[in-house]
Amino acid sequence: MSTEDTVLKTEARTSVGSLASRKARREGRIPVNIFGHGKPNYSATIDAHDLELALATTAQVFSLDVEGAVESCLVKEVQYDTFGQDVLHVDMSRIDLTEDVDVTVALAFRGNAAGESDGGMRVIHHPALAVHCPAGSIPESIEVNIEAMEIGQIIHAGEIELPKGVKLDKVHMPEDEPVFGIAAPKKVEEETPAEGEEGDEADGEPKAEGDKDDAGDKGDG
Repeated sequence: MSTEDTVLKTEARTSVGSLASRKARREGRIPVNIFGHGKPNYSATIDAHDLELALATTAQVFSLDVEGAVESCLVKEVQYDTFGQDVLHVDMSRIDLTEDVDVTVALAFRGNAAGESDGGMRVIHHPALAVHCPAGSIPESIEVNIEAMEIGQIIHAGEIELPKGVKLDKVHMPEDEPVFGIAAPKKVEEETPAEGEEGDEADGEPKAEGDKDDAGDKGDG
């Protein structure tokens, strides 16, 4: 998916470095680096609110206004703060919407597996799939129907049905890579008393004091 309808306006950076980046963020702008397609690297900033709204979508391709010219760019890396909340910096690569790109697309597991009704548990090995597709046709997500899955069954990357024009990136995601499975429920073992724990008190009432002398008392009578 791309946000070709929304154009993010960039402003060239007059200085770079950590101090300049912090200053830009204090002013409500996020530093970005744009590169690729045989053009020089371009250091700029984008309004923080606009960019964060765009990144909150499933889109991976954005239209950027770079000094009056609109360029399509693919997000390559997003750097967040320590808490993973605020965007600190974004790297983007210039692309042609008709060219193929390697991206990861989120998987949407649909339905309730048959094995879940028998106590089976979902095991997600990979929440996203590495694929190869045209930049202008990156899917928002790839649906995987799991309703028929029984306990012990696994779905591998090569078994997932992909949208038209989308191919599995076998370099980063082999066909036999486990993606999703239904595991058997864990057995709860009953605790057994440790040796020596069972005694007189476990059998009933504790032995009354003096019971051991009963036999001797009878012999004296």
